[in-house]
Amino acid sequence: MERRHGGLRANNGSGAGSPWRARTIGLIILAVIFAVPTYGYYRVYVQPANEWTSRIDGHVITTVGDVAERLQSVSLLNEAEGANFLTGNPYEAQRSMVEEELIWRAAQRLQFAITNQAVDEALRDRFLPQGALASATSEGQVEREFNESYSRFLTRGRLSDEQYRRLVRIQIYRESLKQELALQIPEAMEQMEIAWILLPSGFEEEDAVLTILEEESLFENVAQQLNTESYYANSSRPGYVGWVPAGAFPQLDPYLFAEPLEDDALVGPVPTRDGTYIIKVLSGAQVQRIENPKMVELLKEAALLAWVQNEWDAQAVELRFTSKDYDWVLDRVEENMPVAN
Repeated sequence: MERRHGGLRANNGSGAGSPWRARTIGLIILAVIFAVPTYGYYRVYVQPANEWTSRIDGHVITTVGDVAERLQSVSLLNEAEGANFLTGNPYEAQRSMVEEELIWRAAQRLQFAITNQAVDEALRDRFLPQGALASATSEGQVEREFNESYSRFLTRGRLSDEQYRRLVRIQIYRESLKQELALQIPEAMEQMEIAWILLPSGFEEEDAVLTILEEESLFENVAQQLNTESYYANSSRPGYVGWVPAGAFPQLDPYLFAEPLEDDALVGPVPTRDGTYIIKVLSGAQVQRIENPKMVELLKEAALLAWVQNEWDAQAVELRFTSKDYDWVLDRVEENMPVAN
């Protein structure tokens, strides 16, 4: 009797047509139906975002998602300023974030003391509207104008206050480190007096320009018509840059300082990331004191970049960024940008 009873129970609970089995099969089917899109979402959005793109000493510093987030913030802020919304590229964003981490670690190691007050002052310098202090009727008004300007910035870039304060602190560390490295720059260095023409993008007549420039008196005239660089070149003397120390423009050093050049020599065309240069040597290389503040700043920046590269090598930085990662980042950024009106 007991065995029959047990057999009946088994038949009632697991027979081919039992309600229990039907419900179980139904639940499994539903689970599969829901799992397919869930897994698809994970595979397309979640899994790629968690893949590492940089490590220092084996520790993950950035992921694909981090790079997308940074590039999106930059793009949103540029879009708000009326620039092309997608500026920079994932590789540049990745490298920038690694450099920030190297500087952050060095600042802790060197015990740079940056107070919260210094960060607050830097923020006020950036986001307090121009003339606000002069026109404000009270400190409360100044504070309101700063908060409104800063809040708009954070909202546009989809950044938190904590995220941006950390970036500002790193930028202060960066400037402190640059000034420290500047102490190693000698007061007098090998320099050359030059003028240049940075040709417009897509210009294809470099040889024709060189032929024209064989006539010395025409250099300033040609520079006035074709030179596209106006920060280092003198506005009142077209193309004139002045005394340039070795190391200020590393991409030009092999053409200017590798071997002696005579006065009035023409150098170029020199292809660079900025464009193609044609350079006229006004005075050959001489060791003298650096007087131009712009050149001093360039040497400081070059010293910092050299330091970053040394840290990069010393701390075993690893990068991994595939073409699929690149495309994924651009797709996510474009998907999250506001729709143009």
